[in-house]
Amino acid sequence: MEKKRILIIDDDKVLLEIAKDVLTRAGYSVFTSDQPLGTSLKVAKIKPHLIVMDVTMPTLGGDKICKILKESNIYKEMKIILYSVKDQDELKKLAVQSEADDFLTKSSNYQELVEKVKSLL
Repeated sequence: MEKKRILIIDDDKVLLEIAKDVLTRAGYSVFTSDQPLGTSLKVAKIKPHLIVMDVTMPTLGGDKICKILKESNIYKEMKIILYSVKDQDELKKLAVQSEADDFLTKSSNYQELVEKVKSLL
């Protein structure tokens, strides 16, 4: 059976590597990017089943990228989790506005990330 593909986009390279390691050990095929620009090209190439995306990145926030992807007919079925240091209430509001499938604060433990990914896939 093919492993589910996950794309993680986060400008914090340390957290990016930790999340990649955790999700790889959970059995997923994980791709990463520390740049928000070019996300559509990465998504077209990788065809991820799910994206974990940081909200607060330079040049283009993850909530904006999420909204663009969700409004596209091509990527509408792809699941997106917004991930941020913002407080839970603010992050929930951004997730609703950008049509994200779920959200997670960076202060959460990584087991919660794995559980959210499993529930969406």
